[in-house]
Amino acid sequence: MKINGKVAIVTGASSGFGKMLSLRLISSGARVVLGDISVAAGQELLLQLNSRSPASAIFVKCDVTKAEDLKLLFDSARKAFGRIDSGIVEKEEFTKDLKDSWKSVIDIDLTAVIMGTRMAISEMVKQPKIDDAVLWRGAIINTASLAGLYPQSQQPIYAAAKSGVVNFTRSLGYLFTEQGIHVNCICPSFSDTPILNTLLGKSVPSHMKVPISLVIDAFILGIEDQSLKGDVIRVTPEYGIDIVGRRRKSKL
Repeated sequence: MKINGKVAIVTGASSGFGKMLSLRLISSGARVVLGDISVAAGQELLLQLNSRSPASAIFVKCDVTKAEDLKLLFDSARKAFGRIDSGIVEKEEFTKDLKDSWKSVIDIDLTAVIMGTRMAISEMVKQPKIDDAVLWRGAIINTASLAGLYPQSQQPIYAAAKSGVVNFTRSLGYLFTEQGIHVNCICPSFSDTPILNTLLGKSVPSHMKVPISLVIDAFILGIEDQSLKGDVIRVTPEYGIDIVGRRRKSKL
């Protein structure tokens, strides 16, 4: 699916991967619906995007753990642009202290992904196919992590949530491809995002990090490559972008 002219919803859009992906999508000719809990940062990005491509983006305040916020996000996308071609589910960055903080990790990193994916599929199946020659209604890209593929003794709850995202995505594999909907996920290594720098500072060695631009390339691959169905797109310093379980990779 070519990105030019398509409509993408990006949650967690105000910073990190979500922000950089939104910028890339706009530069590729897409229209973007930004969802984030941070209104100030979201409005700032909205101005930036629309200054590059007028009337190509809207912002909707969205707490991804709330079904009513997700519904408003999808309703706003349909009202503004008429359809939804791609949904990118990135986690929100909550800074408030919660007594049951481990539950918030599951809510944000797994439950919200499931809710967002289900809502995206329910919208996409109602849409006409994009191309008469190819049955294609949309792509959904979930953001997981290498923590979803390998044990993480320092972050066991986070690893559990991300492995849930990985296997949720894999399980959807061919489930909706007959309706023209493909679901994939991204598992990046460490990257210089605001949340990483806040949580870990400079404790992550540079050789363990990947450029944000490479992670965005992986998102674009997941959107455009129609052969990917329930696939896990890994991004590592060693191999660049590769598809887990396939002998297919690109070096940095």
